[in-house]
Amino acid sequence: MISALCINLGKGKTELHEPERSSKIDDFVQNVASEYKPDIVFSQDAYATKHLEKITTNLSNNIEGSRFVLKKNVINENTKDHVGIFLNEKIYQIIDIENECRKALENKRLANADFFNEDKRAVLVLAKTIIGGQKFLLSSFHAKKNKINDPQREKHIIEFFSYLEGVAERVKPDHILVGSDTNHRMKLFERRTRTNKFCVKVLLYDYPENCERKIKKRNVYDFFMISPGLIPTSADPAVFNVDSDILDHHPLFMRFEYPVSNTTSNT
Repeated sequence: MISALCINLGKGKTELHEPERSSKIDDFVQNVASEYKPDIVFSQDAYATKHLEKITTNLSNNIEGSRFVLKKNVINENTKDHVGIFLNEKIYQIIDIENECRKALENKRLANADFFNEDKRAVLVLAKTIIGGQKFLLSSFHAKKNKINDPQREKHIIEFFSYLEGVAERVKPDHILVGSDTNHRMKLFERRTRTNKFCVKVLLYDYPENCERKIKKRNVYDFFMISPGLIPTSADPAVFNVDSDILDHHPLFMRFEYPVSNTTSNT
């Protein structure tokens, strides 16, 4: 089984100063780590490096026997907008796939020089389970929001899927798992692209009735995306009703089962 938390760390309209907000985020991470014990945490949006380091520490200190590391891309150095993946090194061996990612992009850009031209908006990691040798291609993805219209963003998301598939063809993972902020109406996207075949499926859901964003009709969603071999253990993710003064989006948690083959993957 694999478990994951997806948390957009962006600051919405809030009267909280950043030190107070980050302290409340630390409290949230500590509580979720203690109760849910995620193996992987996907993060997005603007958040200071020193605060990201605290998340690494809080995960390690609140999940017994764990040691988390952060792999990230910085989208904007001024705002510290980022995409990140926190991984428990006691469970996963991280395999360097920088060359494979570069070659996948180069190959796509032979036909289209502008293909996925904001590639820092996705960080990709290949993680191999220490027990069992299952390989997971993981990605945290933050689609562009500003100065882009819906058709352009849809193209941007499709190019991310194509890039993800290109990397997967090179590194041959057993499974793919993505945590994402798509900044897009994904139910409409699913209908518009129903004839397309992608390497991952977007796990659609609705906010529970008691969630702040549901009540205020400000339904901004983040999503998990999975390859066919991963099986969610619940119909919907757990949604954390964190006040919008602290987090601009509601974080998600989900567990996934997967078949274990008799042979161990080799790298």
